[in-house]
Amino acid sequence: MKKHTFIAIFTLSILSTQPLLAKGNSSKEIPYKELELFSKTLSLTDDAYVEEVDNKEMVLGAIRGMLSTLDPHSVFMTPEQYKELKADTEGKFGGIGLEVTFRNDVLTAVTPMEDSPAKKAGLREKDKILKIEGTSTQELGFSESVKKLRGPRGTKVKLTILHEGAKDPVDVTIVRDIIRIKSVKWEVLEDGYGLIRVASFQDRTTSEFQKALSKIEAKSKLKGLIIDLRNNPGGLLDEAVSLSDLFLTSGTIVSTRSRDQIIDKREAADNGEEPKFPIVVLVNGGTASAAEIVSGALQDQKRATILGTQTFGKGSVQNVIDMGDGYALKLTIARYFTPNGRSIQATGITPDVIVNAKGQSGKKYNKDVYMREADLKGHLKGDGEKDEKSDTNSQNEDTKKSEDAKNSKTDFQKNAALDYLKTHSH
Repeated sequence: MKKHTFIAIFTLSILSTQPLLAKGNSSKEIPYKELELFSKTLSLTDDAYVEEVDNKEMVLGAIRGMLSTLDPHSVFMTPEQYKELKADTEGKFGGIGLEVTFRNDVLTAVTPMEDSPAKKAGLREKDKILKIEGTSTQELGFSESVKKLRGPRGTKVKLTILHEGAKDPVDVTIVRDIIRIKSVKWEVLEDGYGLIRVASFQDRTTSEFQKALSKIEAKSKLKGLIIDLRNNPGGLLDEAVSLSDLFLTSGTIVSTRSRDQIIDKREAADNGEEPKFPIVVLVNGGTASAAEIVSGALQDQKRATILGTQTFGKGSVQNVIDMGDGYALKLTIARYFTPNGRSIQATGITPDVIVNAKGQSGKKYNKDVYMREADLKGHLKGDGEKDEKSDTNSQNEDTKKSEDAKNSKTDFQKNAALDYLKTHSH
């Protein structure tokens, strides 16, 4: 199989390092008139503005403004941001371990990473980060805010946090650490049943998954397996494909399309060693990108039962292009599709069995407290996307119950998955 590299960062993107291919648009007219307008505006501003201006900064600002008219995952990166992106791909960095996004012009927590300083400090999904070291995050902007959250291990950073549902903000001081995302954890639930938690798809995740599976099988002959992909923001596409392939003997795992043309398709291979026991995949609103690829592939191929709540809905692919002088362009170039041809962009994966964090089941409990792709301003519209604003009030109580469940020691979804396996194992 041809090797490709796709990477997810904290904005829940799948990034491609493949060369960007021309799409045959050479006949498209260059907007000379608009470029002349831009040049004239730049020249007049340089000549007549009340103070001296930095032409370079104005041009870079114009580029950022241009990309802001696209989807939220297409951005122009400065040399510093590009270096940070490369550091992310190594799987470790100095910081607090919090995935963030900008929502309604406010820096907002998506989810704290497991065992991170942010998690230990009590930060939760949808918490608003109003200030970092006394400076408004609205004033700092997204990139500068992320930069300030990071820093050398052992250093402190003070955040002003407005917890979801709280009236007044609080100051929280967090000690930074080296953030290493633990990709795979496992446990034997009881005789014949195991659980493997995949926190993200990094290099060697599939091999770590296989080792975990072997350790479980060494303790007990498996009758059923739970794959926990809750709060998994994504990662390497190759690893998502190879992990899916562990349980599939044939057929498509995922395909990517751009401007209605298929540009890549991954197929499963039969090596004769695929396990036959039943599988339940746990998902929720924090399940995104590569994690949704695994969920969609196993669901469409009817190899696993998906249990939980609606996933994030990140169904696009970004390409990172080196622009020279340290700058880079991260550009959305394609959508990905499940084996049955479904695009999950802005809609997500609908579980086969709906169970929320409180243990409530049924269609009305399919939404939880997580923000999703559809909540991001300027997101690519999904094929089946609907305006669900009218349902907000009716879901408030369910959202509160789901949030309350986070403080419970009982993992209702895991228990439901185990019960399902016991009922359907042979």
